[in-house]
Amino acid sequence: MKPGDKVICINDNNLYHIPVRCICAGLIYTLTEVFRCKCGNVYVRLAEVDKFYNMWCPKCDTTNYTKMFFHIERFRLLDQAENKEEEQVSVKVPVVNPN
Repeated sequence: MKPGDKVICINDNNLYHIPVRCICAGLIYTLTEVFRCKCGNVYVRLAEVDKFYNMWCPKCDTTNYTKMFFHIERFRLLDQAENKEEEQVSVKVPVVNPN
């Protein structure tokens, strides 16, 4: 994954099965940054979530007030084929009245 890629959220729950702030499973986001924490965890920042918050990395147990980021495993790349299929499904078709 790289900045500019479209991704779909596949996991918006934390360890207690409470939704994580600002992301929702099934929604599409745009990556603005992909970075590695000093502990090795890989995180992403999203164009649609432009908020600052006290963010915590559980592996290295550090907290920083920074622009929100999310673990990369919460997302997967949106396939071009899926995107086209969604576009076709969303096309409005006129309803013909049988009367």
